[in-house]
Amino acid sequence: MNSAKFESGYTIETFLKLPEPFEGDHAWMGIMSWEGRAGDAGKHSGWSDDEPTCSLNLSGERFLQFVVYPVPGDADPTSWSHAVPVGRWMHVALVNDGRRTVMYADGSKIVRNASEESRGISTLGRPFAIGGTQFDLKYEQGFYGWIGDTRIVSRALRPDQFLTARNR
Repeated sequence: MNSAKFESGYTIETFLKLPEPFEGDHAWMGIMSWEGRAGDAGKHSGWSDDEPTCSLNLSGERFLQFVVYPVPGDADPTSWSHAVPVGRWMHVALVNDGRRTVMYADGSKIVRNASEESRGISTLGRPFAIGGTQFDLKYEQGFYGWIGDTRIVSRALRPDQFLTARNR
């Protein structure tokens, strides 16, 4: 999986729970990412050449941020969620159909999905990590909370195929 490019599509799902109360400075804590630097994959259009090629993070406002560097081109389509609730489990799905990526929160498509084309993930053969996001090949702000079942498949799933689906 570490070197898979997922050019025909993918679905990444996970369950998250933030503690209540959610105290302290946890801005830009990592949830998951592929290790490696975007610049090493030939990607220079994003915030920094040192960020990973794909990551799910939590901003200081508790918004989920999913940023990915697709295989073709030099872009970093980024999706943003609403504020993540505290004290309860939340399901997050990132679905790419080989053309675009859509983030779902608790089964609902979020509004701030990237409109840029996005095919695959520019992985560098380095490990996939859960519970943190590396920057310049170093881990900093780990995840403060709980991460539940996580699944990655090499195709786009419909919401009725998510881990939350009933009557399968």
